Amino acid sequence: MRAAVALLVLGSSLCNGWVDSDSARAAAMAKRQGPAVKPLAYTIDLDATPATRWAHIAPEFKKYVPGILDYFATVVPKWAIKRVEAGMGKLLPYFHEYGAEMAGVADAMGISHGLVVMMNLLMQVEEVGLNCSNWNSTGPTVPDDPGCKKVDPSQKWCYCHDAHHAGAIRASDGHVTLFRREKQTDGPPHGLCTSVVAQAANGTIVVGRNLDWNLPAIMRHLLVDLDFTRGGQHVFRGTGAVGVAGVINGMVHRADDTASGRAGAAAGGSGRIWLVTIDARGKGGKLVVNVLQALLKHSMTPTQHMRRVLEASPPVDYEGALSALSTTPQIDDNYFIVGGSQPGEGAVIARGRERAVDVWRLNLTEPNGWYRLQTNYDHWNDVPTADDRRHPGYISMNALGQKGVSPAGLWSVINKFPVFNDHTDYSLISVPSAGLYNSTVWLG
Repeated sequence: MRAAVALLVLGSSLCNGWVDSDSARAAAMAKRQGPAVKPLAYTIDLDATPATRWAHIAPEFKKYVPGILDYFATVVPKWAIKRVEAGMGKLLPYFHEYGAEMAGVADAMGISHGLVVMMNLLMQVEEVGLNCSNWNSTGPTVPDDPGCKKVDPSQKWCYCHDAHHAGAIRASDGHVTLFRREKQTDGPPHGLCTSVVAQAANGTIVVGRNLDWNLPAIMRHLLVDLDFTRGGQHVFRGTGAVGVAGVINGMVHRADDTASGRAGAAAGGSGRIWLVTIDARGKGGKLVVNVLQALLKHSMTPTQHMRRVLEASPPVDYEGALSALSTTPQIDDNYFIVGGSQPGEGAVIARGRERAVDVWRLNLTEPNGWYRLQTNYDHWNDVPTADDRRHPGYISMNALGQKGVSPAGLWSVINKFPVFNDHTDYSLISVPSAGLYNSTVWLG
């Protein structure tokens, strides 16, 4: 109890000064109350040749190509975009069958192979243009913030010492704010997220997530729900963007797995029913290092690696998913948030390029160990004050309580500012054991 109280006090002190910002809250609520849609749903036949798997889908999205081009013009500096695009085109063969899928989509949409590779390496390409004024600062930061120094030791973009010395930021009550900060949401995307896996009092596992990317509205129309099939059988459901071979979340839940899952549980096993989401870690890493990882080790992106585990044949169970997601080289760091169908089946995997550096499981013997809430910073380190969605999320989850865990309960948490903010583009609520997979794209 004492630890829980301390957490609430700590969270309140760190959040004070921006969580209660009327303008930031109003922007988030305006987006949440604006248009919201279910993504269009399609089927991908894994028995089809990779180059043709998207042939029935991609042409419908050709109308969004001008928006894609405009989008990358805001992410990558003009002097670099042509060079980056030309270089990216040469990487296509290194993605094997997923590269063939990407080429097929590019041809169907009339875009260059380099551009479709850029779409698949979005977090890495974004790093080229990352700077003090365009990262996902959901609130003001402070000088020498431990959380900032951990993720950005030079504080070039988290606190922005250079901007401070140049007079571009002002101090107020111990915080600093970029001049004209209210225009930041019109800038490049940010690629941050919040995911939470929780166990209800009856043992049911519920998962919720927000994708905070700040995509322009035209790009949000590329988000689709996909049912992957093989041999006429459903393999998994996932959500991704047209042109991107990977998925941002996915769930294995076939009809014939429900019985096997229950039988497995009765025998002390976990069954083949589980869901995984992905959050960014380390701002996507460094572009040059990531490209070298792809060239030298033929590594996948994290979203592609996640899809590979989801579509495994035969399907893996929850523990098999944790093992597979924790291994296999990938081109950059990330977090995988996994929820299963049985009590205790929930974990956050903090990935390095080669393997997991930490697996943070549900643990009901710990205070508040019935949930794990992950944003974009290692749970054992401080979080930057400027992007502290962690402590408000903790406060909301503790207020909800384990008895309140349900799809509606987690929906209320991920829809509360600042976990939901004006960067939030997509939300998901899922109960793997029930096959519930509820996607929402925010168009406001």
